[in-house]
Amino acid sequence: MKKPPFGDTRLLALPSLLTALCWGCGPQAGEPVEGDATRADAAPLEVRAEGGTGHRAFRVMTYNVRGPLDTGVRAWPNRKAAVIERILANNADIVGVQEAQHPSGGPDVPADLIAGLTGTGKPYGVYNPGGGSPKLIFFKTSRFEIASEVGHGNEALVNPYATTAGCYSHAQGKKISWVGLRDLTSGQVYFVANTHFAYAAECFLGRLKEAAQMGAFLATKPAGLPVVAMGDFNSDAQSVSTRDESTIADLEAAGHLFRTARHDGTTGVDEATFNSAWDGTPSSNYARLDYIFHSGGAITSSAPSIDRTESGGNTPSDHFAVLATIRPSLFAAGSTLSPVPSGASAATRLFFADVTGDGCADRISWNPEAGEGETWVAKSKCDGSFAPAVKNAGAVSVVATTRFFFADVTGDGCADKVLWRPTLGDGEVRIYPSRCDGTFGDRVSFFPAASQSESTRLFFADVTGDGCADLLRWNPNERGGAFETFIAKRGTTPSFGAAVLSKEGANTSEFTRVYFADVDGDGKADRLLWNPGQDGGRTRVYRSAGTGAFAFAFAHEAGTSGVDTSRFYFADVDGDGKADKLFWRPTFREGRMQIYPGTGTGFAGSPVMDNTGFSGSENTDFFFANIDGQGGADKVYWNPSAYNGDSKVFRALAQ
Repeated sequence: MKKPPFGDTRLLALPSLLTALCWGCGPQAGEPVEGDATRADAAPLEVRAEGGTGHRAFRVMTYNVRGPLDTGVRAWPNRKAAVIERILANNADIVGVQEAQHPSGGPDVPADLIAGLTGTGKPYGVYNPGGGSPKLIFFKTSRFEIASEVGHGNEALVNPYATTAGCYSHAQGKKISWVGLRDLTSGQVYFVANTHFAYAAECFLGRLKEAAQMGAFLATKPAGLPVVAMGDFNSDAQSVSTRDESTIADLEAAGHLFRTARHDGTTGVDEATFNSAWDGTPSSNYARLDYIFHSGGAITSSAPSIDRTESGGNTPSDHFAVLATIRPSLFAAGSTLSPVPSGASAATRLFFADVTGDGCADRISWNPEAGEGETWVAKSKCDGSFAPAVKNAGAVSVVATTRFFFADVTGDGCADKVLWRPTLGDGEVRIYPSRCDGTFGDRVSFFPAASQSESTRLFFADVTGDGCADLLRWNPNERGGAFETFIAKRGTTPSFGAAVLSKEGANTSEFTRVYFADVDGDGKADRLLWNPGQDGGRTRVYRSAGTGAFAFAFAHEAGTSGVDTSRFYFADVDGDGKADKLFWRPTFREGRMQIYPGTGTGFAGSPVMDNTGFSGSENTDFFFANIDGQGGADKVYWNPSAYNGDSKVFRALAQ
């Protein structure tokens, strides 16, 4: 295992806590993916209904209940109670049902479902488009009502096959039922669609045509309303039988949609939504056929799940119920694009910190291979963009191993510039006080924290809560892996107290990544450790005592990783004063970032999917800082091989 880059030990500029981005936060080796983040920018923004107040989380369920095709224990009359029970037990706010058939002379599945779920004492209302196999859409009457100004409909899907073709019957009569639903708690209206595509592996042409038609329909018919779409699409791009089929990807692209759950590799037992052993024959033919989509923009998803509950030794249907929560996005889909000096160079490093004291993080760049190795400050315009970068005089370096930090160590509200290199001088820490105008004053050297070891790592974070960034030093090969804190002293001249040794959480592994962020919301930065080879890849949190000492608080069970290329970030992106946990790996979840909101005593057990600025490239780097001065930490995307090396800012949305 290779030694991890210093970029994985970065500190994050939190909106409520002045910290610094550490040296080495530039790109890692790898080839960029063409078109990173472009479709995220294309996702439509919300159009709020008259009187609406925004988005509030709600639960969605899609369920293929299997038509009345079977006899014996699997006959509809013998399992309808179990199907209804699963719907009620999952307690979703919106439920889309497929294969609710009403064959001539057979059981009336739609009538049974409607009777079991709606009416006096029942929680649901229903849109029933009618027909032999209506795509019913149930909704909780305590939460939603049909929006009369939007209405409802039943869009017929194309059948591309001749009547003599074997696939004709498999694609015949397919439709999209849709309805406008108003959230009674917010006034926001959603365009909700439910469908069932052609089945059988050989009938992929039908599904491709249906995906194109549905995508075009959802890109235009909702007229700007946020979309929630669901159904049985009979296609799995990750299964053995249909992995070369582009149905799901085509639907996403054409309809500007995003899946509520993404998986890597071949579909296995944990991802399958079809119970291939339902007929009593053991099977390992796993397939993911059922999906929930949303239109992105101001909404995203979290907590995807699959209900595999059995009743009488089998599931109530040959499909499992699939669920997800639709909730407000954490970042706006639209981004601002700003040029970076030497931004197309892999040697460039970026930092984000408020060097002017206006509450908005500025962008600082440095490239040891350009010019005299000077730093460039681009002042934030407090709208997600930056003014043209201005070159700094002094404190330059053409040595790639130099490490820069930007943090307010004096407590004047403006981040100071810090330079350290183990081979520079006696390894002292050099601080250049900010003039609060984007420039920095004369050097002040701090010798007690000096180190000439390449293994030493420095961090700047306010662990005492006094508004001054303290200096923290750690070397896995020294002091038994214990941490030292030099508490900053407020004043015009940078100064620190004597070292405070913290043995709690001492770590002697070179592969350990260290972070500082205010996890519990008390205004003091806590220490976080992650090592892919320790504690099952869990994130361990040590709470700051405010004196330079730390005590173990918890290990986060979710969001673990034993993969060295995983990247973790900790920043308050939702603006509640508590740091959230962000996880990204370019080969994981198709490059989407997973966000575990902070609760004050831990992190959520299920992540929020972030569809903005996604990337499958190792060259991509992300940063989190309050660039617009509002709400939570904004997200910055930068890849030297994309967008001419410009930086992209995705602003945090108010929660």
